[in-house]
Amino acid sequence: MQDDKWQELIETAKKHFKNVSLSTEDLIMDTQDGPVKHGTQDVLIFQNAAGHFKVVRENKPVVLEKKEMFSHRAGQSAQAQYKFSNTELSHKLRVFKEIDFDDWEEITLDKLGI
Repeated sequence: MQDDKWQELIETAKKHFKNVSLSTEDLIMDTQDGPVKHGTQDVLIFQNAAGHFKVVRENKPVVLEKKEMFSHRAGQSAQAQYKFSNTELSHKLRVFKEIDFDDWEEITLDKLGI
């Protein structure tokens, strides 16, 4: 989802739903060198007649290159090295519904029957 469409979604949620909150969190990825920040996620939470919903937009750098490094020696495992873009981001949108207090279930197309 592009930035302008995301902003339209936020404005629509503020206009039509109750208890709208927007926050930004860091995405942490575990690597061999320890935890590394690997993007951000925008979290939009709102309430309507069907319950509480959470829309999460993950913003990660675009993968430019993937290099596989492996050895034929016994006992050594394969590794993958990635080269990420400094300017371009990819976005992924996920939707959750609250089933219990602070317990969220992801809504997928399979669950909707589509």
